[in-house]
Amino acid sequence: MAQLKFYPLGNADCTLLEFADDRLLLKDYCHRKDAEDEDDKRSDLPVELCKELDSRDRDDFDVVAFSHSDDDHVGAAEDFFWFDHAKKYQGDGRPKIKILWVPACFILEKGLEGSAGIIREEAKYRLKDGKGIRIFGNPGVLDEWLKEQGISPKDRSHLISHAGTCVPGFSKSNGQAEIFVHSPFSFRMEDEEVERNNACLVFHITFFEGDEETRVMLGADAEHEAWCSIIYKTGQRQRDGRLDWDVFRVSHHCSHTALSAKKGRGITTPDEPIIRLFDRGTKGCILISSSEQIPGMDTKQPPHKQTAAYYRKVIKDREGEDFLVTMETPTPNAPKPIVVEITGQGALYRKITGAVVGAPAVVSAATPKQG
Repeated sequence: MAQLKFYPLGNADCTLLEFADDRLLLKDYCHRKDAEDEDDKRSDLPVELCKELDSRDRDDFDVVAFSHSDDDHVGAAEDFFWFDHAKKYQGDGRPKIKILWVPACFILEKGLEGSAGIIREEAKYRLKDGKGIRIFGNPGVLDEWLKEQGISPKDRSHLISHAGTCVPGFSKSNGQAEIFVHSPFSFRMEDEEVERNNACLVFHITFFEGDEETRVMLGADAEHEAWCSIIYKTGQRQRDGRLDWDVFRVSHHCSHTALSAKKGRGITTPDEPIIRLFDRGTKGCILISSSEQIPGMDTKQPPHKQTAAYYRKVIKDREGEDFLVTMETPTPNAPKPIVVEITGQGALYRKITGAVVGAPAVVSAATPKQG
């Protein structure tokens, strides 16, 4: 049975996906917890992930996908993973990455430093070597970069996925899941100054369990302009089913910029195409924000209370689970990873209520289907 696990990391991202064939896909990584601060409620991500691997008697992830190069999606990755390109990032206890997934701008963007710069060197090393990597998007400048390395672009085309396609190696009969690529669009990576949020990885995953199909949208930090392009292109190609969803990990830590340029006073009103996108959520759907607690006042930085108000309205209209916030679930004082299981009845969220001392009570709720 497949499942998704969303870690409480403040305004940062890490999601662990386990597929029906036991493959593990880790989407993003950011470790910021201050171990000496008792008030820091964020997950100790290296400890949590090593426990996941140890429980499966393995030392690697099948896929690690970095959606884009901002620090809240890559922070301290060089202290955790085994990277092939340099011995200083190798050694006992470092989990290995069978296949690294990155948008093309990870190869092309200039001036990357810190964790992002190190991941960039790893991506370049693997792309030159011709294995252990998948690149998303294929702007013309990537072809030029390959030629500069003495590599024919045709010799690396099998390592590249385009928006509007499914990732090879996943299907109903292989992992019981299809991973459809919504973003990035290649044209967004042609400029020297790449707008990272709008060139990030956005996936629509269809899980197959028995006769049931469960659709999950993983939004990374895509802004409203990118979502409008995704919605337009998907409709233009008559693939509206790739916009249906049962679980939606909303974009950009509950920022209004994922919905609209305007925050609004009491509630953020999304751009009209984005309203249509959220209208495609099924009855009993689940919305998750990887963010700090929702504030009670207007704030400059996300999460924005106005945007949370819109997401809560979506959930209410569809009789879904509570709008789940990673740093609030199950409680703000003791956030734990949010686990969503993919079952024959749909997406199942196991709610830890904390009602029983010593053994947390669990309430299960599956997303019922309309029709």
